[in-house]
Amino acid sequence: MKKIYLLFTGLSMLFSQVKAQNPIVSHCYTADPAPMVFEGNDSLYVYCDEDMNVPGVNDFYFMERWRVYSTVDMVNWTDHGIAMPRTAFSWASKGTCWASQCVKKGDAYYWYMCAQKTGGWIHYIGVGKSSKPSGPFKDARKQPILTTNSGGDIDPTVFIDDDGQAYLYWGNNKLCYAKLRSNMVLIDTSIGKDGIVEVPLTKEAFGGVKVKNGDKEVIDGRDAYEEGPWLDKRGDKYYLMYAAGGVPEHISYSMSDSPEGPWKYKGQVMTQQNTNSFTNHSGMVNYKGKDYFFYHTGWAKGGGGFNRSMAVEEMTFSSTGVIKPITATRAGVKPLCTMNPYIQQQAETLNAAYGISVVGNEDTGVYVTDIHANDSMRVSNLDFGSRGAQSITFRIAAEKGGGYIVLRQDNAKGKVLLRHKVEATGGDTEWDVVTADLSAVPTGVHGIHFSFLGTSSICNLDWWQFNEEKKEEADAISSVSKSGARDGVYYDLTGRPVANPSKGIFIFNGKKIKK
Repeated sequence: MKKIYLLFTGLSMLFSQVKAQNPIVSHCYTADPAPMVFEGNDSLYVYCDEDMNVPGVNDFYFMERWRVYSTVDMVNWTDHGIAMPRTAFSWASKGTCWASQCVKKGDAYYWYMCAQKTGGWIHYIGVGKSSKPSGPFKDARKQPILTTNSGGDIDPTVFIDDDGQAYLYWGNNKLCYAKLRSNMVLIDTSIGKDGIVEVPLTKEAFGGVKVKNGDKEVIDGRDAYEEGPWLDKRGDKYYLMYAAGGVPEHISYSMSDSPEGPWKYKGQVMTQQNTNSFTNHSGMVNYKGKDYFFYHTGWAKGGGGFNRSMAVEEMTFSSTGVIKPITATRAGVKPLCTMNPYIQQQAETLNAAYGISVVGNEDTGVYVTDIHANDSMRVSNLDFGSRGAQSITFRIAAEKGGGYIVLRQDNAKGKVLLRHKVEATGGDTEWDVVTADLSAVPTGVHGIHFSFLGTSSICNLDWWQFNEEKKEEADAISSVSKSGARDGVYYDLTGRPVANPSKGIFIFNGKKIKK
């Protein structure tokens, strides 16, 4: 299993960003966000590529895999691991996994990506397929679904209209679209040139055009299309956002009454700002009644133009559908709800993290690894209620043991809740479930900061769960719940059936009951 080695650690960095939500992922570099909400699913998903540039080693844009993140509260994000590695495309060249977008059609999820072929320089567009939005995805066609053979075939965006017709737009320094057939892996060749239509990049459509002025390329007009299209719809209007103005880029948009245009330039969504990234790539989505704008920055520690990080802002529209200008902020967006600490929460659900890695996929299992001394991670906005938590349970694996997990309330300088010595479990994938009593009781709504102490690799973490009982009672409840208790029967904490429970803690239908 390939691990992700990061370039940054540090408790002070995490403490300094307690109130910041951007970037939304800080334990690896993530670029070109594509947010999606799927009918019948409570989560918001973001599809992205992972920047893996190491100066002097892998300069320029170097990406070997695509990743998926999800959230239900907009501040804690679950890393679903390596949802599709570059090697899933047998034809894809090393380091060329660029921008992408996913949609659902029927019971399947289709993820459109671009990559170069081995030995060539131009990108091709391929498609992965999965039965789950979090993957893993496999090559749906065993070959690219399209190319113009002229370069610039990058940054696919896919949109399914109300009539079920799917459209694919893409292009760098050009803008093309195709209609997808109902199987979502072939294009309709009845339009354009072999099914591909190139959109004229006029002033009226995109605010300006690029022209040559001697040896320089300049913009004739207020703006000009560059790359990174995003096709969406609000009401009866179609929106086409895109990276604009050459490099450094900003985000602009055009509108139309049809997904095939003609397009009319409307203005800039996010002006060029100090984000430490000379590119930008955007997507918008409506989630739980709010509109959100996703983009990327170079704000993560060690980040920059080739190591970028996803960010999000709330977006608003005027009564006529005009997008109101958006400012990039470190604060990001507010939480939509609190997290429940009394159910199993995946260790890879994070508000911020430094030094750790997340490996695996949804079929093999996803967990947090590469945990060493001075690494840290944080979850936000947990509601412990008025009674509070007395203990915590981990699913943990450790080859050697000897390190410590330290939990603090809110941040790296908050009240210590636990200092737990990690014992060896027999291997880094030999899992054990361990419960430890807290030294202080958190009540109300707080963040929880995990820090790790030791001299070597400390442990791997799969999940955690706080308990309202101390270790002895929590272990007993867990034991009785797993003992094959019959439905409709109460059991006390020793596992004995109780006909008429009066006072205490009992298990009924596999759930804890207090009387």
